[in-house]
Amino acid sequence: MTIEERINSANEKVMDIFLNANLVWTDVQPAIKVVPGMKKNLILHPGPPIDKEHIVFPLKNSISGAAVHEGLAETVEEAWQKVLKGEIEIAPAQDYHCGCAAAMVMSASMPVIVVEDKNSGGKGFSTPHPGPNPKVLRWGLYDEEVEKDLTYFDEVYGPALGKAVRYSGGIDVKNILSKTAGMGDENHNRQPAGSMCCALTLAPYLIDTCDDKEVIKAFLANDRFFLNPVMAGALAVIDSAKKVKDSTVMVAMGGNGEDFGIQVAGTGNRWYVTQAPYIEGTMLKPTYTKADMLRYMGDSCVTEVFGFGGMCAIAGPMYMKLTGASFKEAVSRTEKARKVSLGEHKFAPVPWDEYRGQPVGVDVRKVVGYNVLPISHGGSGLKTGGQAGAGAAELPVDCFKKALVGVAESMGISVEE
Repeated sequence: MTIEERINSANEKVMDIFLNANLVWTDVQPAIKVVPGMKKNLILHPGPPIDKEHIVFPLKNSISGAAVHEGLAETVEEAWQKVLKGEIEIAPAQDYHCGCAAAMVMSASMPVIVVEDKNSGGKGFSTPHPGPNPKVLRWGLYDEEVEKDLTYFDEVYGPALGKAVRYSGGIDVKNILSKTAGMGDENHNRQPAGSMCCALTLAPYLIDTCDDKEVIKAFLANDRFFLNPVMAGALAVIDSAKKVKDSTVMVAMGGNGEDFGIQVAGTGNRWYVTQAPYIEGTMLKPTYTKADMLRYMGDSCVTEVFGFGGMCAIAGPMYMKLTGASFKEAVSRTEKARKVSLGEHKFAPVPWDEYRGQPVGVDVRKVVGYNVLPISHGGSGLKTGGQAGAGAAELPVDCFKKALVGVAESMGISVEE
């Protein structure tokens, strides 16, 4: 086979995994019980590997807070010193089939949503969305109040969700995505329709298995809940896709507030990293400026690897309006993604886009060859912790160029500087 034939054959295998996934939310369990390779002293973070000496404050605070939460240190200061010494280990969450939105991290006792791809056998994991309270570890904030919430999730909320999901026999994530087609969700930064449909699906089982009204109220009142099952679903697909050698399909992307990176199926967990872009859009407060913002941060964009968010901006016109963009821009973002993608989801067509589906399977060859850069949606973080705003960012081309070189090297092709 020629080099091109090898790559095309591998990409066909990856696209088969992407397009024919059967995603089922099966459980909620502590990370230590279900995440392969998870350890008591390991904390998973968003984005590519972190330079500990230049880590942004919110992630440093989240990692340190999670360490205190796990009993690995008494204070956040002590926790960070243990991280620097290597006594507490940190690693990119996506290397473990996990996703951490914004500045969220994952530690051993935290409950995680488990989604399985019943076709390929892959599994993905994400902590449940913490709800509308802005003071959360997800945005790099930690104190006694946040610790109380983390403990509640460990001991009450997570186990209640897990019991209900098991009792239900599993929640079909892809079915919910299909039911909400044409309801305005782009399923990264906006998913009220998906969250409501998810609530309608799980609530009867939650009512049957849980006597705690506060748990039920918290679940029903969270219009962003469905983001995290979609993240775990995308990661379940990616789990299998990463096993396909020679493929040039993007299978991971994320930022840590300073650096941004992608992965491709053909080279597994190898990161291709450059400086992260800023997420430009609407600020939560008019007093915020770009100088207050961090660069791209978080793993929730794994939903975009699976074809949602900015890749199908056309599906979420109100997100465009709320973040200062236009419907014309939504069309442009989707067409850019379509030009560099290898396929299209058919299960959730967009009525106002001639019933076309979401483009999926970004090929790094096309990104570099056409010089067309996909647009990602996301929430922006403050340097001091908390959310700055929401909007979009053009993905940096250097990641894709490095990835293309990486695949070539893995295939034994000599690449000159």
